Amino acid sequence: MNGDILPVRKKTAAPAAGDIQFLLEGLPHGVAYFDRNLRLETLNRKLLNILEIPESIFGETTYLRDVLEHAAPACSDQKDSVSDAMIARMKKADLADNLSAFSAEHNLENGKHVEIRGEVLPGTGYVLTLADITSRKKIGVQRNNNAAESQDKTGDAGKNGSLDTLELAKELVAAQNRAEESARHTQAILDAMTDGLLTIDKNAVIVAANHAIEKMFGYTVDDVIGQSLLFLLNSTFFVNQEDLVIYFDSLEREKKEYKRKETGYRKNGTHFPVELSIREVGIGEQKQFTVLVRDVTERFEAEALIRKMAMHDSLTGLANRNLLQQRLDEALRMAKRLGKKVSVMFLDLDMFKPVNDLYGHATGDRLLRIVAERLIECAREVDTVARLGGDEFAIVFTNLDDESVVTKIAQRILDSIQQPIEIDDKIHHVGTNIGISFFPHDSRNPDELIRMADVALYQAKDNGRRLYRIYDSLMDASAKAEKEIEMDLSEAIEKNELSLYYQPQLDTIDNSIVGAEALVRWCHPTRGIVPPNQFIPIAENCGEIIPIGQWIMETACRQAKEWQERGLPPFRVCVNISAKQFHLSDFTERVEDALYNSKLAPQWLELEITEGMVIADKAAIIPKLEKLSSLGVTLAIDDFGTGYSSLAYLKRFSVHQLKIDQSFIRDITEDHDDAAITDAIIRLGHSLGLKVVAEGVETEEHVQLLRQKGCDVLQGFHFAEPLPVAQFEDWVQIHNDKLSG
Repeated sequence: MNGDILPVRKKTAAPAAGDIQFLLEGLPHGVAYFDRNLRLETLNRKLLNILEIPESIFGETTYLRDVLEHAAPACSDQKDSVSDAMIARMKKADLADNLSAFSAEHNLENGKHVEIRGEVLPGTGYVLTLADITSRKKIGVQRNNNAAESQDKTGDAGKNGSLDTLELAKELVAAQNRAEESARHTQAILDAMTDGLLTIDKNAVIVAANHAIEKMFGYTVDDVIGQSLLFLLNSTFFVNQEDLVIYFDSLEREKKEYKRKETGYRKNGTHFPVELSIREVGIGEQKQFTVLVRDVTERFEAEALIRKMAMHDSLTGLANRNLLQQRLDEALRMAKRLGKKVSVMFLDLDMFKPVNDLYGHATGDRLLRIVAERLIECAREVDTVARLGGDEFAIVFTNLDDESVVTKIAQRILDSIQQPIEIDDKIHHVGTNIGISFFPHDSRNPDELIRMADVALYQAKDNGRRLYRIYDSLMDASAKAEKEIEMDLSEAIEKNELSLYYQPQLDTIDNSIVGAEALVRWCHPTRGIVPPNQFIPIAENCGEIIPIGQWIMETACRQAKEWQERGLPPFRVCVNISAKQFHLSDFTERVEDALYNSKLAPQWLELEITEGMVIADKAAIIPKLEKLSSLGVTLAIDDFGTGYSSLAYLKRFSVHQLKIDQSFIRDITEDHDDAAITDAIIRLGHSLGLKVVAEGVETEEHVQLLRQKGCDVLQGFHFAEPLPVAQFEDWVQIHNDKLSG
């Protein structure tokens, strides 16, 4: 057959089971194929018709002796006929290799006369054929009875024999044409595939490939057949062929599919990321594998772009807040091991706003870039210089022995920033204020070090500006207030001081309410309303977040059920889950209890978790997420884009939604970086089958731009601020009336 017709070209190709049956049904005689143990593998309908038996007469496991029993039931070793004796021995055989080629004529009990043939396929099996020769035998009898008519009959028989041969040839040609048409149809399907498809044997040698492999790697199909799979990979996991063979041998057949990330190697020497989907297939008794090769360059580049944009400031090229936090965490871990010190420095600029307002954003941006360069020159190579936003900067100093290193650099920065800056023939003068904190003297907590450096920065401003100040506990009168809040929090639930506010989430297509985020508020008897950002971090530190978090989940479930019973259109209630709460060993049971006690169906509860919560301990996290997902609860990744932004964990974990952090939404209409990050998150979320929610929507321009980008759900002050229950119910009624009107 022409190579262009074959969709998959092989050096040693076994026909598919469907193709074998198709050809068998086109033959003019009965055929049965048996494996090496003489178990029936397949037969055609012609054989059943000759024996005049239904297909159902054969059980789930049928052997050669069972078929012969229907063809020649009376045969035994004692029969005088040589053919009877041979058939009897065939009935007793248990292996194909113990048989030999056989041909004999035999009378069936139904009156038909058949020619029985047997042929051994060495190492493979046995083929039995039955040809109905009843008509031919009748002609022979007539010729013996009437010599005069025998010549005519013989002539007719010869003619009929020729006709039978011709018909057989026609049927074989027709069968071949149908097989070729089936092959062309299969080729059309495989040619439409953009993914490469390989078949490899147990030694990881390629035995078949489709044409997409040529487009993907630049090799012809003939080039790759007979090569190791490593021929197409630049793998760091598989060092040699032995590693590859061991890997494939270790795969469990029961598992439907294995996926691997690898690097493809093209003929021109370039590399590109690929994803391999591996399945084991059985061809006869041979163990082989199909390997689907997918080019994931676009996904890989998009993930890298998101990570880069999420970790660096595009204006100055410095680290941003996210990367600063990451570097600080790393510095603290190293300092604890080595007994070193770490310092956090916060800076902002004096007189930057007048320059920006008077000379425009272009001049302001150039000034910020110059300041960034000066900060890099003043800091050491091992330090991390970051821009936090606007005219705010920060530096993490690591591996310190002496705190004076930081104070000397602080003074050098003060002197450097005050030097005149020339932009477009104009001289500008700005200054800076600096706040400094130290590990372990001030705190061992990274968030506290950042907060303390910020407190010291404001102290520097209060003390006259263009100064540096080192954090002192006297600066921080809030420490006492925090302790008081911690003590009061322990009684807040019992005293019924906590309440939930709800902020609606709207579908971008029909503006319907699809969810409401439950947000806790604390009405303190003497302090009044305490903002969440003041008491939630304290609750996290002291452990009170666990009972508070459980109260929030149970209250939100009860409220959602109450709304449904009162006839409000159902929508999900979204509950934020803290890290300490999520990592409880009985967290899933706590969720089940909240649903059971409230009688709320699981699909109306959404749990919002952060990226950091699911990255640390994958072995423990994956079963927990799968259990929650199996309950029917919706899982959302909150503040996506501010942390790891890894698509790898999104594919592995059972999550359903991404919530884009509001920091990207706030300036989306003005900041091209924020717009690009948002667009990339939406597209990648959709590519993984996830819905995408944008929080922090504050203007109609935000709404229109996010709808244009294909965002699924919107949430923010543009629609409604978080509202207490009664006001939220009024808002829902008014909103639904507008939709129905």
